[in-house]
Amino acid sequence: METLDVLFIKCSKPIFWTGEEILFVTGHGPGSFLNRFHLSDSDSCACGEVGDPIHYATSCPLTLSWHIRKPISLESLWCQRVLENPNSRKRIINMIKFIIDNENRMRLE
Repeated sequence: METLDVLFIKCSKPIFWTGEEILFVTGHGPGSFLNRFHLSDSDSCACGEVGDPIHYATSCPLTLSWHIRKPISLESLWCQRVLENPNSRKRIINMIKFIIDNENRMRLE
């Protein structure tokens, strides 16, 4: 996903993003991002997959309540549509809050 493609969406009204939405779009949340800066021992989620925002939002069994369907190979467009949809935005916010609050349970041990 190209972050700049999503951050510079042209729309008729301004969209104000929460911190959780920004973490989702930029990939700066728990999991693989924290590992990149040696703030976590592993980039893996507790389920064994790489812990990036797309994994948590689409396939992680630990975040099943917040899953959003993802079309194949249209990640940038998918991310844009998710952030334009108020219901999807709420799900992303709640999912990121859950991941942050349960960071220890979300790591592969």
